[in-house]
Amino acid sequence: MQIRHLGHSCLLVRVAGATVLIDPGGFSDDGAGSLTGVDAVAVTHQHPDHVDPGLLARVLAGNPGIPVVAEPQTAHQLVDLEQLASARRAGTEVISLSPGQELAIGQATLTALGGDHAVIHPDIPRVGNIGLLLTGPGEPRLGVTGDSLEVPAEFRGIDVLAFALVAPWSKMRETIDFLREAAPQLALPVHDAIASPAGRAIHLRQATALAPEGTEVRDWAGDRVLEVPAPAHS
Repeated sequence: MQIRHLGHSCLLVRVAGATVLIDPGGFSDDGAGSLTGVDAVAVTHQHPDHVDPGLLARVLAGNPGIPVVAEPQTAHQLVDLEQLASARRAGTEVISLSPGQELAIGQATLTALGGDHAVIHPDIPRVGNIGLLLTGPGEPRLGVTGDSLEVPAEFRGIDVLAFALVAPWSKMRETIDFLREAAPQLALPVHDAIASPAGRAIHLRQATALAPEGTEVRDWAGDRVLEVPAPAHS
């Protein structure tokens, strides 16, 4: 499995011969819009830092006919977007994926988990959010939380977990408790564009120091590309 961090919560994942772009939002790198060779786009929820209509339209223009898989509320909104009209004419289908449902993307499998965004404030209505489980024969299991502090059973002890390092809806204590409950083998920080470099370093240092035994919190290398070998249990 190869995982490339394209800024904030945007990930490009190559697994079992399939390439999946996850959460192309407004804080993504400029290069995200020029990607080719993508087999599907997956979106955890509707907030603009996880899906930017203009960026998504550019991705679909460069990858005609690929599906967009999204949390149900988000899928409903995307279908009505004028920015995606040409993509739909080119064969793109917007697929609603509810918690518990799965979809085959080539030899890979994408499963939706959870269902609700974390509480930002009681006066702000919650929206839908799906955690994503991406698997393939002989490949590591990758979990992507989206904006949630829930720990589905499928995320406990998972090989790789992309977790929100900094968020308006999460205290540092809650982030660390989330990691301790999930106890992944490898934890990768995402959702970090809202922090200054100095602030990000504080959150990363504490998450690393206070992670559970057996969990490695690993920051991205300079090229922000990570190769994850096949797990021993495969």
